[in-house]
Amino acid sequence: MKKNEADKNNKQILSKQERAFIEQMRKNSYVLSAMVKKNFRSQYRNSILGVLWTVLNPLLNMIVLSIVFSNMFNGDGSLGNYPVYLLCGNLIFNIFRQITTQSLDCLVSNSDLIKKVKISYSIFPVSNMFTALVNFSASMVAMIIVMLIVGQQFYWTILLTITIIPAVLLFSLGVGYILSSLYVFFRDIKHIYEVGITLIMYMTPIFYAKDSLGSEFITNVIGLNPLTVFVTAFRDVIQWGVVPSGMDYLICYAWAIGMLVLGLLIFKLNRRKYILYI
Repeated sequence: MKKNEADKNNKQILSKQERAFIEQMRKNSYVLSAMVKKNFRSQYRNSILGVLWTVLNPLLNMIVLSIVFSNMFNGDGSLGNYPVYLLCGNLIFNIFRQITTQSLDCLVSNSDLIKKVKISYSIFPVSNMFTALVNFSASMVAMIIVMLIVGQQFYWTILLTITIIPAVLLFSLGVGYILSSLYVFFRDIKHIYEVGITLIMYMTPIFYAKDSLGSEFITNVIGLNPLTVFVTAFRDVIQWGVVPSGMDYLICYAWAIGMLVLGLLIFKLNRRKYILYI
């Protein structure tokens, strides 16, 4: 009899824990959705063209970079349709740049909300990731427009972008967790990262071929850049119609999962101290 009562009590406790967990997840999903909408709207607040800039920005950047670098890096035509080549690299790099730069001060800038509402700290970098995903989806319209204008052949492999983008998002989120944690304790990291992101951009083959710089050492360094792996895979499926190999996917997701785990570990280890510094 006592055993039955104990089992019944345990089930009731478990049921309460399950209900609490589901309720917490529901609240977090609502907050996450609200934050993504807020992030997206704040980007285009007081802008006449509004969300059209998600298409115009990559188009204008592509035009400028094409004018500046087309003769320098694609004089022999080895890079194919240079506008498409540029835009492929630019879209991947923009995902990384947006998630990491917005995650940098996300805890400090939301300190009022954190102090007033019981909310998971990790949700702030995640909201930046989903905002970047929305922007990327809109920017793919610019990609299709450019491909039509320059006569780029459409390959069925363009559908494989949905297998590559998650790796880019997870990798960027991992870096975002690390940066947001560091910024709480070391505000100068923001100024350092402004220089760092510029260096990362030039060390990623966005507007040049990886092996075109004439230095074996630099080529090897660029090859070690995780963004090089993502840009190359994305470019292959869109511009060249090449299906990534199993090893390509393994490398992409090894970088993504490894960086995410590292970022979460650093973020979680310091989470109890955040409230004291923000």
